[in-house]
Amino acid sequence: MFKRTYKRNIPLLAGLEFTSYFGITSFWILFFIQNGLSLLQIGLLESIFHGTSLLCEIPSGMLADRFSYKTNLYLARLASIVSSILILFGQGNFWIYALAMMVNAWSYNFDSGTSTAFLYDSAVEAGQKDRYLYISSFLSGVAEVTRTLGTVVAGLFIHGALAWTYLIAIGLSSLSILLIFLMKEPESKSDEREHLTLKRILVVVKQEWQEKPVLFYWMMAYQLVGTLMCMFYFYYQQKISDLAGWQVSLVMLIGSLLNLFAVYVASQIGKKWNSNQVFPILVVLTGLALLFVVIGTPLAYLLIYLLTNGLYAVYQPIYFNDLQGYLPSSVRATMLSINSMLFSLSMIVIFPLTGWLIDHWGLVAVFLVLGLILLLTSPILIIGLKRMGKVLD
Repeated sequence: MFKRTYKRNIPLLAGLEFTSYFGITSFWILFFIQNGLSLLQIGLLESIFHGTSLLCEIPSGMLADRFSYKTNLYLARLASIVSSILILFGQGNFWIYALAMMVNAWSYNFDSGTSTAFLYDSAVEAGQKDRYLYISSFLSGVAEVTRTLGTVVAGLFIHGALAWTYLIAIGLSSLSILLIFLMKEPESKSDEREHLTLKRILVVVKQEWQEKPVLFYWMMAYQLVGTLMCMFYFYYQQKISDLAGWQVSLVMLIGSLLNLFAVYVASQIGKKWNSNQVFPILVVLTGLALLFVVIGTPLAYLLIYLLTNGLYAVYQPIYFNDLQGYLPSSVRATMLSINSMLFSLSMIVIFPLTGWLIDHWGLVAVFLVLGLILLLTSPILIIGLKRMGKVLD
């Protein structure tokens, strides 16, 4: 008989990363284009997603802190299934797609911060707190590989058969529900939950803001600049559809291997340097990579995509490892939801603005300017993050 333990939560959460975030629906922009939507409509759909996420991010985190991590994870997978069904029945209808994006945002909200907090508390309960960076880096590696592996598979469907990717996503989300059932809820959360009310959560978060406002500024700096770093990932889909299906799959496979290596590098770097030291360097390298769009060749775009995606993969585990150390356990999921909310806020503004600028100026001009912005931002980050880090420490 299967016995639930905190140690077993770790491989189960790795399995959940695979089934929940297998990147089979990565070409959603291309899917909407194939179903007759304009770039403006697609930009609006992305804004609807992040607008919904912005409004619901903190309440979903509060639910995880007030009730249970597992409840949030169940709701996340159910919402994902409903979203995929709506997209399949959308048939080019903007409003059905809009509803699907709202439900998908709820799926993101219920999971955002919850699985990360669940992993951290499970590691603590299992006596492996000192190995959390290694464990989180491993799970980040699993996430990167599975997302890209899913994209590899999705590449085989890009020419008119992307609806199948949503059917696969429904099947995997159903399997996720079984994995969640097998997990054990941390005892520390059960003890806290007996006296933790939604009002108390708000009081603790308010107290955190009053005592450590620099923590919120610190998170905002990372999420705002991090959003700029990942823009090329999204808009490269406009170019990748020119490749044959097997070529797309090969590109995604190479990207998966590079991201896996990037996560390994992050686990090693994180032992010696903190995120405040590493992040400005990654921003500079991303800015330099974006400058190569001026070459304007498919190979140049491909190399920029692989490099910027790999640099972003290095940044994530180191950042979240540092962030976890600053958060109180009682409101960990809520604070992580605030962190995700800041990302959504950045995306609401930056994503459609970038798309609008590409429509008017072209991809090369926009990413050339974006690369310069990142380069100019790095000295400010070096000074600002160093000062904020001293206050937080």
